[in-house]
Amino acid sequence: MNTKTLMAIALTMMLNLLWSCSTDTPSRGVRTEGQYRYAAQPQGHDGPARGCVVCHSLGKDGPLRVAPTLWGIVGADKGRFKWYGYSTALAQAQGAWTEKDLDDYLADPDKFLPGTNKTLIGIADAGQRTELIDFLKTLRD
Repeated sequence: MNTKTLMAIALTMMLNLLWSCSTDTPSRGVRTEGQYRYAAQPQGHDGPARGCVVCHSLGKDGPLRVAPTLWGIVGADKGRFKWYGYSTALAQAQGAWTEKDLDDYLADPDKFLPGTNKTLIGIADAGQRTELIDFLKTLRD
């Protein structure tokens, strides 16, 4: 197996573990006044970006996750956060994230940006990609 496949398997296992920890059962989490203190669902978990929120926050000042926030991504420079450890391919990518670039990237990250570290295998359904990109366009001031 190649590294990309192993990373995808590891991510899937991690997501399954996180999902199992997020169920509202008395044996999981700490109950505080009828609410669980952790294993909370991230913002956007029930929308078009549900697959993104495991690694990315959606808020302007959202919590730092494994990857930078998606707030303002449409129209933003590729590799815009100088503090983040992007793959060399993404750090050196030129231009802004257009809707077409995002569509191509989400369809097949390795084809769009050879050398990317993105563990996303790709979203084959064009309608799902359009719905996601339309949602991402709303994440701005």
